[in-house]
Amino acid sequence: MNLAIGYEWHPTTLLNYLEKAICELGWTVTYVGLPHVFRPGYDMRIPITEIIDALQPKPDIFLWIDPGTRYFPVGIENLDIPTLCWIIDPHLGHWRPSAARFFDGVFVTEHDYIDHYKQAVGHDQVYWLPPCIEPTLHYDHNLPRKYDVGFIGNIVRAHRNTSRERQLKLLAAKYKTNDFFRSAKQYYSPEEIVEVYSQSRIVFNTSISGGVTQRILEGTACGALVLTDTRDEAMGNMYEFGRDVVRYTTDEDLMQKIDYYLAHEDERASIARSGSERVHSQHTYHQRVKTIVEAISAPSFGKNAPMRRARPQVRTETRIDVYTHLHMLDAILDASRAAGYNPLRRARAVLPCLARRLII
Repeated sequence: MNLAIGYEWHPTTLLNYLEKAICELGWTVTYVGLPHVFRPGYDMRIPITEIIDALQPKPDIFLWIDPGTRYFPVGIENLDIPTLCWIIDPHLGHWRPSAARFFDGVFVTEHDYIDHYKQAVGHDQVYWLPPCIEPTLHYDHNLPRKYDVGFIGNIVRAHRNTSRERQLKLLAAKYKTNDFFRSAKQYYSPEEIVEVYSQSRIVFNTSISGGVTQRILEGTACGALVLTDTRDEAMGNMYEFGRDVVRYTTDEDLMQKIDYYLAHEDERASIARSGSERVHSQHTYHQRVKTIVEAISAPSFGKNAPMRRARPQVRTETRIDVYTHLHMLDAILDASRAAGYNPLRRARAVLPCLARRLII
């Protein structure tokens, strides 16, 4: 089986491990995303049909990874092979359900959003594909656990004046922690993340939607006790609360549980060990790839993307909506020109994108 994969690659992306897991399955993976100084790719304005048709051997499947960056395959609805997407942040932005309408199979990281995306795309080929770990990276590195509480995550814009910011300030004032607020200036690399979590007795987790985050998987994989506010019912299918991870509800509950587990090391270590065993046995990239294969191997799986059958005007408007939120100004101009928009209408089409560039 030959898979074409498209996203904006960079050297430290965890998607390197997804590609590795696919290759270890015996598949051939061809990268067709944006070029990088360390990896050849393709200009975002080249139709994906031209790219795929020029490849030998021709891919059997195309997979787009939701990047939140400036890449979306042009003409994806015209491919004659099945197309898949993995939506990493299904809770953010109305443009993601719009993007999903271009694909035959849709995978989302949060179980609570499956029905929402089924309604958006108008078919049932929507599947749960939660975050996962790479065992050769995400493991207990046997470092001294010098931090009472560890946390690495986004603290800019969307998280300003939120419960996350408030709770991080509470934790930083009372406990020995890593630099929570460094990510506002400099991102942690994957290697730095596992180092911090391997040095933390407790990893604090909070999320915008209450879903399962990468932080939960990484924290447990590195042998820390994870305290989480997760409300997603599917979390119970991944971990057992009280045995693998611990859930908190309020600020007071959070602080009390941290105090308790810091004072009861054997109990903390037991839960952390159970969580680590669970994630390493059940939630790796290999398991996620198997989920994808099972979904697309079903006899009923078909080319059901709504945009394959949509009217040209609907395609153009939906595509421009996606381009706008990905700040793809040139792509908006190309799409509006191809649709026959006059100069004034083209100017109106790019205005929302220009406004977002000025604000964000």
